[in-house]
Amino acid sequence: MNKSLKLCIAQKNFIVGDLNYNLDKILKSIRLAKKNKVDIICFPELAITGYPPEDLLLNKAFQKEVVRKLDTIISESSNICCIVGYPFLDKKKIFNSALIIKNKKILGRYDKRHLPNYGVFDEKRYFTTGKENFVFFHKKKKIMISICEDIWISDDSEVEDFINKNQPDLLINISASPFSLNKQKLRKNKVSKFAKKNNIDVIYCNLVGAQDELIFDGNSMAIGKNGVLVGSSHNFKEQDFQIKYPFKKIKNKKLYSNINESIIEALVLGIKDYVNKNGFQKVLLGISGGIDSAMVAALSCLAVGKKNVYGIAMPTIFNSDKSLQLALELKKNLGFHLDIVNIQDLFQNNINVLHSDLLKGFKWDVTEENLQSRIRSNILMAVSNKKNYLLLSTGNKSEMSVGYSTIYGDLSGGLAPLKDIPKTLVYDLAKYLNKKYLKIKIPINIIKREPSAELRLNQKDADSLPPYNVLDNILNLYIEEHLGAKDISNKLKVSKKLVVKIINMVDKNEFKRRQGPPGIKVTNVAFGKDRRFPITNGFKNY
Repeated sequence: MNKSLKLCIAQKNFIVGDLNYNLDKILKSIRLAKKNKVDIICFPELAITGYPPEDLLLNKAFQKEVVRKLDTIISESSNICCIVGYPFLDKKKIFNSALIIKNKKILGRYDKRHLPNYGVFDEKRYFTTGKENFVFFHKKKKIMISICEDIWISDDSEVEDFINKNQPDLLINISASPFSLNKQKLRKNKVSKFAKKNNIDVIYCNLVGAQDELIFDGNSMAIGKNGVLVGSSHNFKEQDFQIKYPFKKIKNKKLYSNINESIIEALVLGIKDYVNKNGFQKVLLGISGGIDSAMVAALSCLAVGKKNVYGIAMPTIFNSDKSLQLALELKKNLGFHLDIVNIQDLFQNNINVLHSDLLKGFKWDVTEENLQSRIRSNILMAVSNKKNYLLLSTGNKSEMSVGYSTIYGDLSGGLAPLKDIPKTLVYDLAKYLNKKYLKIKIPINIIKREPSAELRLNQKDADSLPPYNVLDNILNLYIEEHLGAKDISNKLKVSKKLVVKIINMVDKNEFKRRQGPPGIKVTNVAFGKDRRFPITNGFKNY
């Protein structure tokens, strides 16, 4: 008898809640694996439902349908062992589980022991903690199962004792671990450390694809008991990755890529999946001639194709000729459709109505400036409604942080791709794009141009904000490192007065961010699921 095992890591892109779609994808991978004489195929965490299913888990009809899909998978498991992630309902308790199936029989079930309840994770809201470890035999190999967070916990003495006592040959961990900056390196180090500490070979099967603001990058891998990488899947792409066990050292590409490249891949996947999974084909955005709209346009062309990207430029008297020129140059470089609609008359009519009666006697201020943005939003939303195009908001994390945006204006949209991308990083990504992609070129004058909202004559971002390199450093320490004004001031050698000003801007604009579109998570602390601050908040972090 051949004692080697042929394993398949089914790194798949599922749709949360679309059980028929997910089942079909699982069955296709199983059938292909059987054709290729695979012994064991494993799927990511909660493969049947997609991750995270959130309150769908509480729906009775949903629960019953999950069971029916499992029955279909079981019937397909002749001559192969399948490890499938699913929610297991036991009376009123729900477990995040892995079902082990072989030859149309259930070998056992493993329930996740460690439920993450931090950052974007909220598993303790839904799931009950598993208590038992699980092993099974296949071709005289003893195989242990775990799920995602279980392998991140380095001090689980029960697991260590179980491994020491039972001496499994191989651990298969099925996971739904989302992408963020440096996450790929961290993940590899965690798995390697676990393998080496416990003297066990590890298969790590991760989810790929986008779900709302979360990006799952795949990055599945095989790690030897010495902690050395012996096999890896593609990043940000579906793949049925096959590997033989016992492992042999094989030549692989780097497990993780250049950080800018990884971010771009994450953003492109995030836009593509959000568009397709929500039933859209085309995207729509306002084009200003600035770096943010240029970047969103470029990413959109990569994600859905230039023929599916529609831009509208809407100048007033405050928009320079240069802005329009750069918008046209961007269109020429990227190849998307661009319409130009002069909104000066609309803007002036609104001003006349307001100041003839409602705001008579009031001086010009930010109210009138924001009116332009809201007129643009009305036009964009009208086109979005009529043509069923997904409207993309173009604001970046720096602007979102301090409220340098117009609620019900440029904040409008179905998705904000740059919501978690600081302004300084936007520039870095634009420069990288221009080097990496031959057919995607953001005009260099857009990159070099001083940023401006152009809502009043000669307006510049620097009129209201410190230089973006200073601002982004302050925001990083406040939002991601949770430091107060004094510590930030000391660490960055900037005035405490400036830091307090920025912190105040962040805190008082929480209400704006709550009403804005979801954005693609890239940093370690993104607005939304990651960072949940009360709108009404009397604490002053000074």
